[in-house]
Amino acid sequence: MKIPNHIALIPDGNRRWAKEKGLKPWDGHDAGIARFEEFTEWCYDLGVNEITAYSISKENLEKRNSLEVRFLLEIYAKRLFDLLNSDKIAKREVRVEFVGDLSPFPAKIKKLIGEIHKKTAKFKKRTLRLCINYSGRDEILCAANSLQNSKKPIDEKSFEAALQIRSAPDLLIRTAEKRISNFLLWQCAYSEIYFSEKLFPDFLKDDLEDAIRQYNNTERKYGK
Repeated sequence: MKIPNHIALIPDGNRRWAKEKGLKPWDGHDAGIARFEEFTEWCYDLGVNEITAYSISKENLEKRNSLEVRFLLEIYAKRLFDLLNSDKIAKREVRVEFVGDLSPFPAKIKKLIGEIHKKTAKFKKRTLRLCINYSGRDEILCAANSLQNSKKPIDEKSFEAALQIRSAPDLLIRTAEKRISNFLLWQCAYSEIYFSEKLFPDFLKDDLEDAIRQYNNTERKYGK
């Protein structure tokens, strides 16, 4: 099969998975992060070089109850610490990037993010991009505001250069729902989209391969 170079992921359904099993919502988030770590390994084994994942949306932080957000951030800090100390990142030569508004996060998380970025900045072979407190609309507005005083005509190339994420996914995978939920609104204009009914902690390597098969069976016309 032709393997997508860049896969984007919306890993939804963690809370529903926990509810079905009689667990707390944050147990679902923890299971989802563990499955995401496996997901990245499956992608790298198949030859995917770039992964962009919706990790924490802006709406997650603004609209969910404070107790769930607190536990979610605790889990996130632990997983970031594990990522910082993992030897897999170096072996895979993965540059880890963080996209979104980091200002609301605790100092501990911001420190871990800075250390991960510094440690992996030298790697060029693969990219793992985590979107945290991210909004696709905000990204577009920020790009537009940064260009509004430009004396040059604004075209697609100059606008894309002002975005936080400049790489368009070949394939977007969304679990549990059938919408893109304010994620990569500009970048996914011509991405192939695979919707899985599975809750993300139940998403398997076979499901990833099904998504790639669908990608292979679709002719990408780019409006032609």
